Amino acid sequence: MFDRLIQSWNTFWFSRLDARPLAMFRIAIGGLFSIWFLFILPNWHRFFAGDGIVSLVSADFPNDRVNGPLSLFHWTEGWLPIEIFWPIAFAFCLAFTFGFYTRISTFGLLLMINAMVHRNPYIVHGEELVIRMCLLYCLFMDLGSVWSIDAWRRKQQGKTERTTILAWPIRMMQINICLIYIISLPFKFYDDAGWVTGDAFHWTVASEMWGLGGMYWITLWGGGIVRKLFTFYTVIIETLFPTLVWFKPCRRYVLAGIAALHIGIGLLVPNVSFFTFSMVCTFMAFLTAEDVNLLQSMWMRMKHYALSFWIEGHAANNEPLLSSRTVKSTK
Repeated sequence: MFDRLIQSWNTFWFSRLDARPLAMFRIAIGGLFSIWFLFILPNWHRFFAGDGIVSLVSADFPNDRVNGPLSLFHWTEGWLPIEIFWPIAFAFCLAFTFGFYTRISTFGLLLMINAMVHRNPYIVHGEELVIRMCLLYCLFMDLGSVWSIDAWRRKQQGKTERTTILAWPIRMMQINICLIYIISLPFKFYDDAGWVTGDAFHWTVASEMWGLGGMYWITLWGGGIVRKLFTFYTVIIETLFPTLVWFKPCRRYVLAGIAALHIGIGLLVPNVSFFTFSMVCTFMAFLTAEDVNLLQSMWMRMKHYALSFWIEGHAANNEPLLSSRTVKSTK
């Protein structure tokens, strides 16, 4: 039994895993934060400049929480304009998304995100902290092994294709993601009685600051049954996820359940959309080779059905059809 335990331990931490789920994670999180950087561009100076909403020049308002020494902006203040860092951060983000010099772009993006967090912690919503944690572990992963410009360059150079990556940094990141729910759930009950009564969903959606404001009627529908179902569903799925995600028979179901929760939050509570969608991206790190094969099979089937429907529509209108070679290529 002890030998079996040691073997399971070594398999969990030191085996090699399929690289495609982490490639999906890289593309998803990189694409999301590319959009995030575009959204933050109009307020870049206001958020991070020394004379923005955080003043670094006023002796009357000292604030030790801002412009910490762990921020790159702290060391470049006064001799590099803050505006120069946005295109650098955006370039790192695009390079990370497409897998171009992936490890270097991962470190560069981590450096930029960390600089922003330590310069102005007052604007941190949570998505910055999620990606900062993930990028730290990603430094130890070969994220560009597949579905990347780096993989394409290796193929052009005749080098051996790399389709697996070490498990231990992935496991560390997965455990940290689970800890987000293990730690945050007790604070929900401690800070807000609405999680016990079933009213938390109502106050979030009805909030002018976080939710849709005037659309509070959604949570009042059916005598309040919707808000109670959504509130208790949140509690149940966040309780089950950190445990059940490690067991193969229920992994897909619990991943689908918590992803659906966060997508729903992102749609109904738009002011936390980037945070909740960043959490959805992290769930891709829990996928396996079998999950990716299933998703690829479903995608090819959908393409085939869509093309067949398109061809039938053109045939009904007596329009020229695609060649048989094109049809076969979709199967």
